[in-house]
Amino acid sequence: MRDKLAAFCAVVLLAGIPVFAKSVDSDNDGIKDRKDACSSTPTGAKVDKTGCPIDSDGDGVADGVDRCSKTATGWPVDETGCPADSDRDGVPDGQDTCASTPTGAKVDERGCTSDSDSDQVLDGLDRCAATPQGYRVDGYGCPVDSDHDGVNDAMDQCADSRPQVTVDANGCQVKAPALFEPGVDKIRLEGVTFEKNKIEIPADSEPALMNAATALKDWPDVRVEIGVHTDRAGSAATNRDLSQRRAEYVKNYLVSMGVDESRLTAKGYGEKAEKGTTPERSVELIRAN
Repeated sequence: MRDKLAAFCAVVLLAGIPVFAKSVDSDNDGIKDRKDACSSTPTGAKVDKTGCPIDSDGDGVADGVDRCSKTATGWPVDETGCPADSDRDGVPDGQDTCASTPTGAKVDERGCTSDSDSDQVLDGLDRCAATPQGYRVDGYGCPVDSDHDGVNDAMDQCADSRPQVTVDANGCQVKAPALFEPGVDKIRLEGVTFEKNKIEIPADSEPALMNAATALKDWPDVRVEIGVHTDRAGSAATNRDLSQRRAEYVKNYLVSMGVDESRLTAKGYGEKAEKGTTPERSVELIRAN
């Protein structure tokens, strides 16, 4: 009995297979497989009555999947059907006649770059977009200032200014006033003095020494003797030694500020001269040959 029942079920199932097959839609496009001429349609694609994808703009991406369904004929597209832009300049490859634009450069409607100031740095990348003709520029399109004095090379008439010197509009150094006026060979460094029995100068004397160093650097042909005097306290020998060490201190200070040591000599004179002449505990600069 069981064998007869099994045989009967098998007959029924086999008889139903053609009916089941007629209702199958393998790619879920709404067209049954028996009528579907394109049985592997991508999910979401629109199809015609034969089950084949519709591609209204002929770009190779089916309607329904195509996010840009009106792409111009012949334009390359990405996987979503939108115009490709290989160099990301905002101009589709199908319209771009300059397809390798550097990132960040400005382009026209053809996708081509411009260089408004003709300095070989493209607009959009040029940080100084109005550089005058003939100026040498750096990689950002800005005028080069080789000596970093604030005056670009094209305008700089003194292109090797020392660091941190003050320059004029032509890039040339504005010199400090000369230490010695015509006919004057000795000056006292006003504001430079020493505390009793001290070698180092106090902080309030440093500006005067810094000004002297600047003047000496700005007038490199000048050679000077640094003369130092003391008061009358202590023995004459002690005062000569103290004044010499003070003179050496001033010399070393000026050297540390960039003055060539070969232009300086240090001389300690000990006690001040007769009353009414050189002040005690003072520093003099004497023009040397």
